[in-house]
Amino acid sequence: MSMKFEKRNRPPLSCEPCRTRKLKCNRLVPCDSCIKRNVGATCQYAANAVRGKTHTSRQRALSDRLKRLEDSIQSLVAVGNVSQINTQTQSEETHTVEGASLPSSHGVSVAATGLPASNEPHIRDQHLQEKVVPDTLHTHHGKTSHVDSSHWVSILEDIKEVRESLSAVDPFSLIEPTNNGGSEHPDLSLALGSEHGLKIKDILVSLPTRPICDMLVSQYFNARYMVLGIVHSGKFQDEYGQFWKSPQKAPVLWIALLFGILSVSAHLRLKVNADGTLNGSIPSPDILRQKAAQCLTLGEYRTANAHALEAFLLYTQSGFLSDMKTTSRQWFDMGILLRLAFRMGYHRDPSTLPGVMTPFDSEMRRRVWLHIFQVDALLSFQLGLPSMIPAECCDTHFPRNLYDADLHVGMSALPPSRPSSEYTPVLYGISKAGVMSIFKKIVAHTISLATPSHSRTITLDAEMRGAYTLVPDFLKRRDISQSLMDSSEVILNRCTIELLYLKGLVVLHRRYIRYEHQDAKSESSRRFCVEAALEILARQADMHSAFQPGGRLQDDQWMISSHTIYDFLLAAMVICLDLSVSLESHTTALVNERADRGFVSREIVALKTSQRIWAANSHLSSESRIASLALDLMARKVAERQATFSCEEDVYMDVPQVSLELPYMAPMSEMIDGSETLDWLLLDQYFQNSGLETPRLDPSDEISGLFADDPGTFDPCAYH
Repeated sequence: MSMKFEKRNRPPLSCEPCRTRKLKCNRLVPCDSCIKRNVGATCQYAANAVRGKTHTSRQRALSDRLKRLEDSIQSLVAVGNVSQINTQTQSEETHTVEGASLPSSHGVSVAATGLPASNEPHIRDQHLQEKVVPDTLHTHHGKTSHVDSSHWVSILEDIKEVRESLSAVDPFSLIEPTNNGGSEHPDLSLALGSEHGLKIKDILVSLPTRPICDMLVSQYFNARYMVLGIVHSGKFQDEYGQFWKSPQKAPVLWIALLFGILSVSAHLRLKVNADGTLNGSIPSPDILRQKAAQCLTLGEYRTANAHALEAFLLYTQSGFLSDMKTTSRQWFDMGILLRLAFRMGYHRDPSTLPGVMTPFDSEMRRRVWLHIFQVDALLSFQLGLPSMIPAECCDTHFPRNLYDADLHVGMSALPPSRPSSEYTPVLYGISKAGVMSIFKKIVAHTISLATPSHSRTITLDAEMRGAYTLVPDFLKRRDISQSLMDSSEVILNRCTIELLYLKGLVVLHRRYIRYEHQDAKSESSRRFCVEAALEILARQADMHSAFQPGGRLQDDQWMISSHTIYDFLLAAMVICLDLSVSLESHTTALVNERADRGFVSREIVALKTSQRIWAANSHLSSESRIASLALDLMARKVAERQATFSCEEDVYMDVPQVSLELPYMAPMSEMIDGSETLDWLLLDQYFQNSGLETPRLDPSDEISGLFADDPGTFDPCAYH
């Protein structure tokens, strides 16, 4: 008689990551191996496994019950038992959207923040009801991400030729950089409200010496880039002098303001220095920002006391300057900031508020709201989310174009605004705000649940073009090579306003690039959209050339933020989408350049140049890699189509014979055709598995070698 021995249930001695990778584990929490790989948060030890028939049968019974429940629900849906509920819900949603009003477009205050709208009738065009470009909802590893249809990731998903080819890479993971637990800049948002027993004297210990503070404060108020102009220099200097006489008697929220200024200034100093380091006596910008957060908490910023809003805004800006990228953390911080601003009444013009407010305070409130309004619009759009500011509830006017010296605390009236040709520290924000207000209306128009009318689209197009004409001439488009007498700040501010204007046109007309039949109205909007996208890519080429060694802006590349990068991504995806639509519809424009006045040729030139730029920077970010792959795939498909039609004048290029022998070319060809039999996991190995011969995304390799031009030469004039 054989005896049955039950296997001993030993607890695992190694952590889960080490067991998976078959690494040696020293059994600490976290273990040394996980610490070295910056994955300490995932270092976990599995509990003893539970073996037994009773447990297994119980699991099987539970699974069977869940399966029967799913089948029951599906059968109810199949017979239409829920149709009445769906119909009622849809009716209620439509009623809510129909009843909403759009912001007016008349008046200065309307352009700034949006006054209550006129009762404009809702018009629908019949041809637009065929298809509404949907928003995108994506769930990945338990995280749900929502972006509207104008986001570059949504456009990438729309491109049939590259949708399947990039399936191995999750585009939604590019909306926000991932944090593997080893971030150099920790999330300080939780610090707001988590400090217990902290006293102001403990915080002041971290304050730099007076000479260091003087240097950083002076640098902040003399900087002309990345400084918001929300703190009056003269008033702050008086308060700053009083602070050093008795630091512990100063208001805690004012000290938060000081730490915010020091943090922003230290960030700017760190970025300007060629070696990317600070003087040893200057604290880290993140430490200064942490102290600002502690002061905000200790000063109970939620009570909406003086300096709270300005200090919180500087705290948020310092977080952005850490890596110049937009994250959901900043969006949540912005939500707190906005509610604080609403509570303090910044969304209403001081002239409409009860009580007596001095002209000085009124003007400074307008300056603060100007930046809050613009940051919300850009931050929300970049994350693919609706704006958090209801424009119909706001009427704050633009601030006047004045120097700080024109304002003082005891003034009885504001002086007249200086001419727009006078470049004051606030002129850039004022000039950009007019375009920004129309951009926000465009975004609201495109993400509306009601079908946007083409007539409204044309109206907004005219408003955007009109707003850009009001921008001062020296802040309008000008090639960088023709800006020898301008400072780097003026050049970058000029580019930012132009890109915002062009982005507005792209977003406004983007829904008219679609695979369905195009009528005359749709065709005109398609051209408007692609023209604007081509202009954006021309600016990308111009700026890329200026940032190269020996270029006009070689020392100023740090000034480029993620907002600008995403503008280039948006334009690149639009060009890809338009060419994809042309390929799908078998349009003759691809092979008949005379009939289309060289329009497709311009798209292909822009595609070539932009692909080289993204390829050159593919090692810096996942966004660059995705854009480079998408543009390269589309370029190859267009070249293939032109070769098929035996076009007499090849507007693209001659493909070297050696490129056809690259190991990834065959799957790439199937991929761009949307083959359903392709092994996507195997294809992904060509890009991700270091053990294979992978194509490098670099201008010097065979991929970018398809483009015969010199990789370092970019001619913006070729776009026009």
